[in-house]
Amino acid sequence: MANLVYKRVSTDQQATAPQNLVLFAAGIEDPVVFEADPAPPAASTRSSGRSSASC
Repeated sequence: MANLVYKRVSTDQQATAPQNLVLFAAGIEDPVVFEADPAPPAASTRSSGRSSASC
C-alpha cells in the first residue's frame, strides 16, 4: 500500500524539511508526494480590528 503525503508551507521562507524529518521518524518510506505550484499571494480576508477570540 502506498503512503499518500501532503506537505505544505505557507511562505517562500519555509521549507518542507521539518515535515520530511517527521515522516522519516514515523517510518514512512517512499511516500507519494503531491506538489502544486505555489499560488500567488492573496489579499487578506481578515477584517481589521477583530480577532477570532471575539467571534
